Amino acid sequence: MWGFNFVALKLLYLQFKSPAALAIVRFVPMYLLLVAICRWRGESLKYSKETLPVLWQGFVAMGVYMLLFLEGMARTSAAEGAIILATAPVFSAIFSVIAKQEPFTPGAILGALIAFAGAAVVIFSGAHDGQSSLKGNLLLLGSAITWAYGAILSKPLVNKYSPIQSLTLSMPAGVLLLVPYGGLDLIKVPWSSLSTQTWLMLLHVTVGAGIIGFVGFYEGVKKIGPAPAMLYQYFVPVIAATSAYFVLHQALNVHLSLGLVIVIFGVALASRARYMAAQRLKLATS
Repeated sequence: MWGFNFVALKLLYLQFKSPAALAIVRFVPMYLLLVAICRWRGESLKYSKETLPVLWQGFVAMGVYMLLFLEGMARTSAAEGAIILATAPVFSAIFSVIAKQEPFTPGAILGALIAFAGAAVVIFSGAHDGQSSLKGNLLLLGSAITWAYGAILSKPLVNKYSPIQSLTLSMPAGVLLLVPYGGLDLIKVPWSSLSTQTWLMLLHVTVGAGIIGFVGFYEGVKKIGPAPAMLYQYFVPVIAATSAYFVLHQALNVHLSLGLVIVIFGVALASRARYMAAQRLKLATS
């Protein structure tokens, strides 16, 4: 769902000229559907002092991240966006150590540096390929960092609430950014002339990537933790690049291919280092 989302966004931008308007259009039906599902499941949506961390997580993941991501994707290619966002597991590992959710692991830091070097290849080559801009790629790097931080914030929440309940409770906080960000552009959307393809892509980013993708991810965070759950990013750039090739007829150039290999190698190295450190810790405490 998230891999194809990069292609879906590029197709949406053919008629949605404003990323800001798309943010609002995506948010409203997604939130209403989540509320309906929670009601059907009998899950409470009441707020209290204990739910303030949920709102902060929503402000980060549904507000700041979404703003950076949509603006970045409007200025770069589908494949580049997916490769840059693939650095999120590295930032997640760093934040996990800071939050004391994981022990410090030198191999993870080395992997992080390698992955970041791969992202740098993609980011700076994008300024010369005619399809993207340095600004767009830097915005996406910021979204990767923000997404990783949001994943760390979600860990204690999904242990207390169900993944779909946590997602639904968190979403209203994103409105604090999304409404002033996209409210005025919403009236400029050519609703009467939107094509069938546009409506299908809107369905995907709302239900597919928005609900199925997020709920599935939070379920993963609940079961195995934020850093391991972020390993879905191994598949996202590959799916995005493949989809871009067949749907948008965009092939990976040498720089993107090199960057993709370096990023995945760095993330793999960091992930293995964390896994081995966790195994050693388990043996030492058993």
